Amino acid sequence: MDRAVILGTFEFIGFSLCKHLLEKGCEIEGVHFNKEKDKGLIHEKRLEIGRNANFYERKYSSWIKSIREIRKNDVIFIDIYDLYIKNELASLREKELIEEFFLKNLAEFKNLQVKIVFLLPIQWLKDMSRTHSRLEDAIDVFKENSISVTSFYLPVIYGPWQPEEFSFHQAFRSGKRVKISEREWIHDAIFIDDLVFSLSESAEEHLGDSYLLVSSVPGHWQKCAEYLSLDYNENWNSPDLPKGKVIEKAIKSSAKFSDGLEKQRSHINTLKSLDGL
Repeated sequence: MDRAVILGTFEFIGFSLCKHLLEKGCEIEGVHFNKEKDKGLIHEKRLEIGRNANFYERKYSSWIKSIREIRKNDVIFIDIYDLYIKNELASLREKELIEEFFLKNLAEFKNLQVKIVFLLPIQWLKDMSRTHSRLEDAIDVFKENSISVTSFYLPVIYGPWQPEEFSFHQAFRSGKRVKISEREWIHDAIFIDDLVFSLSESAEEHLGDSYLLVSSVPGHWQKCAEYLSLDYNENWNSPDLPKGKVIEKAIKSSAKFSDGLEKQRSHINTLKSLDGL
């Protein structure tokens, strides 16, 4: 992969993927949602990337209106997962993205051999009839037009830059009661470095299917929760998922879960020392 476009480049997964691909020498067009409340965090992320000739930013509002920014063999990553977790799906402007950008430019995407990769919450596998059904329909249209589109359904992702909506993040912030959101999938977890490595490798292939990503560590979320002394209902059973519609793909853990959590703790402590974060 020579070039990638990342929608949500300053979100948790989008940013981690951006850094990983830059380290591999990939050119990145980072498309970000201009959210005022995240200005401090975005500033720190810009500093972490530093001056890099292979990275340039675009505001989502201008990017969405132009096909000219898409080049041959681009890979477009769309980080919906983070918007779902933070209940900010409105930032995606889904109707405009699908109808005014993707569907109107099907021929260009096919001619340019663009690959599209959706990063989705695993919860969307539970009920395909909710508001995201329009997105699922668009994915079907891509496939009907022989455009490479891959969907990855993700459990809890943890590590540096994990949003405060997650219980792991809350556990590291002293003086705050941990609240497990209904949007947090407590039945599995994957460390961020292992995820972005797998996404990068997968993007080199012509996948074109839907994948349920699972950790190679049994009870990964529960092990993390116990390490952090989280209070959770041990009797919560993992709900049945329509696995016939997706391919299960195991993500190998490169390090102990405790090491990943300590990296996240160290990063949070660093951010706590910065004003406004």
